[in-house]
This record gives sequence, structure tokens and C-alpha cells, in this order.
Amino acid sequence: MVITRATALERPAPASTRVIDRDEIERSAASSLIEVLNGKAGIQIRDTLGDGNHASISLRGFGDNAVNNVLVMVDGRRLNNPSLSGPDLNSVPLANIERIEILRGAGTVLYGDQAVGGVINIITRRPTGNEAYVETTQGSHDLEAYRGHVSQELGGGFSAFASGETRNADNYRDHNNASYRDVFGRLRYEHANGWLLYEYQNVDDELLYPRSLTIVQRRADRKASTSNEWNNSKTDVHRVAGEQAFGRHWTGNLDYTIRDSDGNGLISGSPFTEGTRVETISPRITANWDSAAGRSEWLLGFDHLRADYQAAYRLYPSLSSLAEQTQRDWYTQLSQPLTDRVTLSLGYRISEAVDQHNGRKRSDNEDSSSIALGWQVTEQTQVFVKREEVLRWANVNENALVEPGIEFLKPQTGESWEAGATWQDDIQLYQASLYRINLEDELLYAPYALGGWGANVNLDRTRREGLLLEAERELSDRLRVGGQYSFTDSELRAGANKGNEVPWVSRHSAALHLDYQIMTNLHGYVEAIYTGPRYLASDDGQVMPKEGGYTLFNAAVRYEYQGLNAKLRINNLTGKRYDSYATYSSWQAGNRALYPAPEEVVQLSVGYRF
Repeated sequence: MVITRATALERPAPASTRVIDRDEIERSAASSLIEVLNGKAGIQIRDTLGDGNHASISLRGFGDNAVNNVLVMVDGRRLNNPSLSGPDLNSVPLANIERIEILRGAGTVLYGDQAVGGVINIITRRPTGNEAYVETTQGSHDLEAYRGHVSQELGGGFSAFASGETRNADNYRDHNNASYRDVFGRLRYEHANGWLLYEYQNVDDELLYPRSLTIVQRRADRKASTSNEWNNSKTDVHRVAGEQAFGRHWTGNLDYTIRDSDGNGLISGSPFTEGTRVETISPRITANWDSAAGRSEWLLGFDHLRADYQAAYRLYPSLSSLAEQTQRDWYTQLSQPLTDRVTLSLGYRISEAVDQHNGRKRSDNEDSSSIALGWQVTEQTQVFVKREEVLRWANVNENALVEPGIEFLKPQTGESWEAGATWQDDIQLYQASLYRINLEDELLYAPYALGGWGANVNLDRTRREGLLLEAERELSDRLRVGGQYSFTDSELRAGANKGNEVPWVSRHSAALHLDYQIMTNLHGYVEAIYTGPRYLASDDGQVMPKEGGYTLFNAAVRYEYQGLNAKLRINNLTGKRYDSYATYSSWQAGNRALYPAPEEVVQLSVGYRF
């Protein structure tokens, strides 16, 4: 396999990073991206709907608004939406992933809007020969999935790759049936000085919503649903990308993507339709040269993003939207060795956003800068310190529901500080990092606004600070262990709720995993994931006590023989009863709206590589 380059620089700015490689993905015997990420790198997962596709990823202490503060990309292409809908985390089958690069903390200068808490970049595999793979998964709650891919060298520098997946499940809750279909194709041309590709993807996603339960309802039947809500969506993605070397020192890149999504459904008793079109073009040029101190790199890029969004609610016309958002950003970053062991990174981005919503228009601009210093102390030890300004623009959904007198929400801005150290050799890796993020005008949905009907608002000052510890060690040729611990102190620093914690963020979380080669071709995997107590989502005033913490145990075995592979994975091995999400609601009996999580979930997958 050859890895598709996705980072803008070969030597990005020093930062707190974690890479989950292909070997680690296979050892986990996971069948979804959420299973791979859960408990890794300080990540907290919220899977409200139970299908693993509409989950949100939180880094650096973001709660309900995490979906717009963590940027998810595939080979550098943004999966995030210009709305409150989260990225489609199942649109890249695990068999197609080479590695997952996780940047904890600010990434605004290099990646732009929404890269506040972190960036998750999924790097896909590109087979260099002819190959075919088929796999089926059967599991709990009538899960039935079929997936596969084929690659073919066509000659003359051309190659083709195609993959497909279909998955159907009833899921744990009543009225939570899911049907998901994904088709992907790529035609690639390579020559001596670069490459060019065209990709097409079609996704059909159908899901029934179970809605929340009260405490009494959950005690009576935690699988029950009081909902008739549903949503069907179809998405088409076209992408053209290329890279061209100009001599020894210059390289140019271009990425152009159009993503069209159309959906309809029923929510809160009202039929609705919505459509989103996102068009991005991102040219950049990179220069590199050698000096006595080492290799220098300079990047200059431009991002243009245009999003058109339409939504119509038959019974709630005030929620209907006709909106556009255009972002135009210039950015640059320099990585310059000061000595053979010390590297300085400097970056700057200027971002302009033009919003139009139901006849209103607003134009605004913000700039962000970064500075980072990395020191290779010894062959095994690295340390860094980094400061970066962060930015997030209000999306089209947020500007559609605001308080009286506000036409457009302010952009969310702030400052991030980080420092960390890494010690690594051939058999072990240890990392530690400290961070602080101070935000102004943080964007959040406030259920208490508009007399309890809810609206999107700009908060007063907020802060996140914390510590992350990680370790991986190969104890023997057959045994490998690893784990992480995260401490997060998130605080509302002004306003009526000054001093309170940010809701639905655990101060303490931890995970431990063990991989053991039982015998030739047979591996066992066990992990424990701890999520600490946290306040109910939307409970900014801390009216209710914290929800208790819990520990989940997952186990798997994986067998490989020549082209055959089989894996059996059991999530929530002990059948722990907990809520995947819980929110404060003054309208709900008991003031709690609960989303019970599945108990034991068993999945068996069998695949064959030709």
C-alpha cells in the first residue's frame, strides 16, 4: 500500500498529536470508526441515536457544541457541515483507512474554521496492485452488513479503485431502525512529477429517531420509544485533486470538491425538507530547501468555501431557512530549523465570512496567528510549546435561530496554549501535554433562551484547561499494552453562571487496552474505557446533580490465515446500563431527558482478500 499524503506540510507545526496506524486498527477488531476512536487520544464520544454514524467527537472539553469544534477530514477533504449536522463518520469504511492522524488542540491557521478543539484527518489506503476484498458482518439487534472493494492497475500510470457498503440494523432502541448504503469510486493518474485523481461518492442514509425518555419511562422499558420521527438523506460528492512538482523545491496542490445533500423527514411533529450544497476549492503551494540547520518548508494556501442551505418546516415556518455562507481564507506557515535540534514554526491566516439569511446579509473578517517551538532533546525525547489563535464562524443553523434583536451571531474567537513532551523508542511511546484554551463569544445552543423555547447564543468568556497522559509499550513479541488519562477543567468564566463547569464534559476520563497473540494467527484484544461524572447537557446553571461515571469493557478476538480474516467483538461486555446522552429539560418530568445506551453488543465479521 501507498499512503495518500494529506497534511499540507511534511513537517507540520509541533503539537500534541496521536497517530492510529493500520496495525492498531486491525488489532482492535473494530467494525466502525467510532469503535476505533473511543477512549483514544483524550476523545469523548456522544452517540445519541445509537447507530454509530451520527455520533459526535469531543476534544479539549467541548460538550453539546463539540460537533462544530472538532474538524474531521478524509485525505484533507472536510467532512464537517456548515450546519449543526455532524460529519458522516461511516462514509469511509475501515478497510479503506491507512491511518488516522489526531491533532489535539488548535488547528485554525492550517485547517481553518471549526478546528478549535482538534482535527481528525483520516488517511485512506491506495493499493499499488490488483486486489479485491469482501466482508460481511452479522450482529446484535439484527445488524447485517456487507462491504468490499476492488482495485485495478490500468497501465500508463492509471489506476482505479471502487468500494461499497450496505448496512441494516434495528439498533437497540425501538423505532431506531437504520439503513445505510455507500458507493465510492476513484480514478487516479500518476506521472513522474505528480498525480491527478477524480473521486465520486454516493451515500443513502435512512434512520428512525427514538427520542429521549424520562426516568420513569426508562425504568419501565429502556428500549422504548415515544417517537414517530425519522430522517432520510442522500449525498453525492465529486472531488478532483492533484499535485505537481515544479523543480526540486516547489510543489503545487489543488483540491476541488462539491458535496450535495438532500433530506426529508419528520421532527417534532412537523414534516421537513432540507438541502445543503458545499463547494470548496483549496489551491496551495509548498516550498522546501535545505540549510546548515536542516530542512525548511514554507506553505501558502487559499481556501474558498461556499455553502447553500435550505430548510422548510411545514408546521414551524419560523425555523425555515434560506441561507448562504461564503468563506475566503488566505493562510501561510513556515517551518524553520534554528539548529539541528530546534525548529520554529510561524503561521498566519486571514478569514472572511459573508452570511446571507432570509434576506439579511453580513460580512466579517478575522485573523489568526500561531507560533510553535519544537526541541529534539535526545534521539528519543521531543518537547514543544505552542500558542495559536482560534476561530469558528456561526453556521447557517445557528444564525437561523437567534434571540430578538440579533441578526447574526458573533464569531467565536480565542487563544490556545499548549506544551508537551514525547519519549519514544522501538518498543514504547510516552506522551504528556498541558493545554489552556480561552474563548470569547463561544457559540452554543441555550435551551433557556427565548423564554425556554431555546436559541443559539454567544456565551461570555469560557476556558478549558487540562492534562493528557498516554503510554504504549510492547512487553513481549506477543503482548502489547497501552492507555491514556485525561483531566479536563472546563469553566464558564463570566455571566450568570460564572464559575460553573461546562455541561456534559467529564473532568476525568481514562482508557486501558491490551493486545495479546494467543497463538499463530489468533489475537485477543481487551479494553476498558472510563467516563467520569458530568453535569447534564444544557444544565449551565447546575440545577441538577452530576450524572454518575461508568466503565465499559470491550473484548475481541481476531483470526487471520492467508487471505481469510475473521473477528468477533463484544462491546459493553458486562452489560453495563448507562445513558449515552442525558440533557436537562425543564419541560420533561424529572427534568431529565435520557438516551439509554445499548447493553451487550456482539458483532462477527468474516472477510476474504483475493
